[in-house]
Amino acid sequence: MTQLKVMSAIERCRAAALGGHVERCADCAHEHIAYNSCRNRHCPKCQAGAAKTWLAALEAELLPVRYFHLVFTLPKQIANIACQNKREIYNLLMRAPSPCLAHVAAAS
Repeated sequence: MTQLKVMSAIERCRAAALGGHVERCADCAHEHIAYNSCRNRHCPKCQAGAAKTWLAALEAELLPVRYFHLVFTLPKQIANIACQNKREIYNLLMRAPSPCLAHVAAAS
């Protein structure tokens, strides 16, 4: 249900459905309609500036070494459980491979 609310907010973002206001140039009286944003924290339109700031701060903390992106896939049966118990399942998922990854990293 939460995902549906987020998607609905994103779809309506900066569209007539959320209302808006008229901006008028004082010199030439040109009018421009500006629609309101959804302000949802998941919305790429609303959070683009915050995302850039966050990314810059995160990049400043990175060590000058190569990084590897790892993806862990859950079987469908566990993925269904994870949707209901996100915190517990993802904490387990992060702890389980740690010793193996530390061993591989030490050997590199």
